[in-house]
Amino acid sequence: MNKETRRTCLYMGMGVLVYEIILSLVAIPFTGIMKYSLLPVELGILTGTILVIGMVIDMGISTEDSLYGGNPSFAQRKIMIHSVLRKVALFIVVAIFWNSRYINALAIVISVFGLKSGAYMYPLFKKIFEKRRKEET
Repeated sequence: MNKETRRTCLYMGMGVLVYEIILSLVAIPFTGIMKYSLLPVELGILTGTILVIGMVIDMGISTEDSLYGGNPSFAQRKIMIHSVLRKVALFIVVAIFWNSRYINALAIVISVFGLKSGAYMYPLFKKIFEKRRKEET
């Protein structure tokens, strides 16, 4: 990945981590209310976080490969295939932990929503860190 793509993935990853930290803190009182055990919920959130970080990296790599591939139809196919593979990976992970007593599958799914919040928080982190980087130079 080039420098700009790495920076984009970093800013999205930071947005994901902010979402995941807030989600982990919000899960503490809700596990008591909903009669869930805290540890499986937190482990589900951690599993979802790892999955989302992998998705962000894959999105960066596949987008960059498609941009510099040259062939528009190849780029479109590659993006679509990687999108489907990310969804299949999520489905497989949820299926593996569906009946697990140690990792909550619902927490994994809710944690994966962090991908969307990371995308929404990207402009904020870009604005903050680009401004800081310009001031340093």
